[in-house]
Amino acid sequence: MILAIHFHMCRLLAGLFGLVAIMASLGNSALAAQSPWQGDPAIGEARLVSAVTATGDLDVLPLGVEFVLAPGWKIYWRTPGEAGLAPVVDLSQSPTPGLEGRFAWPMPKRFDAFGFDNFGYENAVILPFDVRGHVTGTPVQVTAELEALACADICVPLTATLDLRLPEGEALPSSHAQPMAQYAAMVPRRSNENGYSASGPSIRIDQLTAVEGGLLVRLANGGPPVADLFVEGVDGVAFKAPQARGEGLFLAAVPSDKVDLAGRQVVLTVSAPPEMAEIPAQARTTGTAGTAVSALSLRIMAIAFLGGLILNLMPCVLPVLALKLSAVLVAAGAPRNVLRLRFLAGAAGIVTSFLLLAAGLAALRLAGGTVGWGIQFQNPVFLGVMIAMLGVFALSLTDRVIIPVPRFVQALAGTTAGTDAASGGQSYRGDFLAGMLATILATPCSAPFVGTAVAAALSGGMVDLFGIFLAMGAGLAAPWILVAANPSLVAMLPRPGPWMAWMKRGLALLLVGTMVWLGSVLATVIGGEGTRTASDELWQPWSMQAMQDSLAGGTPVLVDVTADWCVTCKANKALVLERDPVAGALATAVTEGSLVLLRADWTRPDADIAAFLTSHGRYGIPFNMLLTPDGRADTVFAEILTSSAIIEALENAAQTAK
Repeated sequence: MILAIHFHMCRLLAGLFGLVAIMASLGNSALAAQSPWQGDPAIGEARLVSAVTATGDLDVLPLGVEFVLAPGWKIYWRTPGEAGLAPVVDLSQSPTPGLEGRFAWPMPKRFDAFGFDNFGYENAVILPFDVRGHVTGTPVQVTAELEALACADICVPLTATLDLRLPEGEALPSSHAQPMAQYAAMVPRRSNENGYSASGPSIRIDQLTAVEGGLLVRLANGGPPVADLFVEGVDGVAFKAPQARGEGLFLAAVPSDKVDLAGRQVVLTVSAPPEMAEIPAQARTTGTAGTAVSALSLRIMAIAFLGGLILNLMPCVLPVLALKLSAVLVAAGAPRNVLRLRFLAGAAGIVTSFLLLAAGLAALRLAGGTVGWGIQFQNPVFLGVMIAMLGVFALSLTDRVIIPVPRFVQALAGTTAGTDAASGGQSYRGDFLAGMLATILATPCSAPFVGTAVAAALSGGMVDLFGIFLAMGAGLAAPWILVAANPSLVAMLPRPGPWMAWMKRGLALLLVGTMVWLGSVLATVIGGEGTRTASDELWQPWSMQAMQDSLAGGTPVLVDVTADWCVTCKANKALVLERDPVAGALATAVTEGSLVLLRADWTRPDADIAAFLTSHGRYGIPFNMLLTPDGRADTVFAEILTSSAIIEALENAAQTAK
């Protein structure tokens, strides 16, 4: 009896020891992605966390310093303000030699303490801290000597030694990956040389002027309201919260009497929820600021003109070309002054159409609606009217076809019986309408420089909007204006004869083909399904959640924003995305699980897709972007895709992930 009890007790103790061992091993694996908390819970604690469970083949380890602060306590941003100390980390004592780390700083909050403006964080925050310098594929032991300052009514140093070991093995997402990604998304993106930030596409600095007592900042119209603005770059000088002054925001310098801000290079961090941006700028005097803005405006206008000119060569040029050639054929043999007026009328129609587009977009923006290039093709009524108008133009090119067209439609199309023969059989009103129709048919296409110009127009003020659209209209109208300036170019055509009738019928077929295409778009818009190819099976429907989930899981994402009415999108798909080497590279990456393909269909209106485009400074499509988990290899592609650009971006993303 005693032996039996003793035997069962031994088995029970053995089981308990096994359970403890299992729990200990689980605890160790759970702690592998974090260090123990250090500090005083009554003030604040800190620990080192990792977004991955092992080093894998990563060149950069995504770590972070997590702070949890007691109520009323705060730590500081990289620029603390009028007083304070930013957190610093020293890795020199790490057992793994050669480690280097760098903070990324989420958007801070402004605090007022005893009349001093300070910038920092309260409650809880994770400061992303990328570590590099280790041997890839080996375990890493990090010892981080942290020095920070926690302040409430008093300030207390917060120092700690944070030890974290990451073993070798597959770099899987840890339990900290999602909250770390959330704080990483709160880091403002630095603007490019054109002043555009991926995290704040609507935020642009029009003027930064050094005035008495501080800086005067004027932002471009069209952006969200500014919640706060932080200035860095002037040693020993802090800046108070922005105050409205005239058309700008005034930031008082502290101290203000011993510093000359004119010519100083500073960094402006703008908080304008839901957008934010980090923008380098140079403070100028009042007399020189306007010159820089004018030069920028002239450059954007030149880009807009060039974009409009290139639109003449885009895939959607076929119906536009039909209208142009029909105008030339009908005008052949007319007097020079008539030719000049005919083509000037067509150019006027193009420019007028662009101005009407600008007015419509301005009205939509003021009403809070979605604005973008080509979005009118999402409207079934617009598509129906376009199909009808193209039918009228096609019939006007086939002289032997007579149908009972209403007189007012004939008058608009320029086919009324009483038209002056000297004008070549078509009225100036018809030329004007043909120019307007050419503009509308060109908007499903994007082109190099068009995206930049449209983004500048829709993110700027009303003067920017109308000026840039006027420049694009002039670029698209350039061929008409060229013939108007030199009517003798028409004389280069062969003499009138039977070939003209056959040419006009061919051009009419082009317009009929356009009608068929618009009909397919209309069917999709009102509820049909677009055509799918075998390669489409690799693509998943885009959603913000799907994109964020893939990035949080450490997988890069290639996003393709397209629409059935976007001709350039179709060309990119057929000529690049569905052809080798790109098609093969995408299929391999998807099969290996190293890439997720998401396609956003903007054929119908979609507020989420419009917001995604706007967040990246785009208001039209095509839009293709490769996003990486840490954001360091994010790539926004040009409107016209090339195989080399896609392959290079995929290779860069793969290298960054190692």
